Amino acid sequence: MPVLTIPAFEDPFYSMSVALEGRQYIFEFRYNQRETAWYFSVALENGTPLIAGVKVVCGVNLLKRAADVRLPPGLLSAVWNGDDDSPPTLTELGEDKRVTLTYITSDEL
Repeated sequence: MPVLTIPAFEDPFYSMSVALEGRQYIFEFRYNQRETAWYFSVALENGTPLIAGVKVVCGVNLLKRAADVRLPPGLLSAVWNGDDDSPPTLTELGEDKRVTLTYITSDEL
């Protein structure tokens, strides 16, 4: 599967296990109401943190700033659906919402 939509929920704090390119990762999402912005962290299946406190912003590789080779090798991006490229609010992140979190595999890059 070359492109995957990462599920998102309107709960201000949640975590889930996601399989990316043959490896399980734990994604943890937190909504910061003061900033009206989502932040996420990624850990290995055993809980070892890989990247933490990344703000979900549109149009960039959200994994690029970390050099940990254990991170998924593809591109994780928040893609806006429409003209507004501002960070998603609590109810705007997810499939069929204003902003979709999309993972493109390393084979597609």
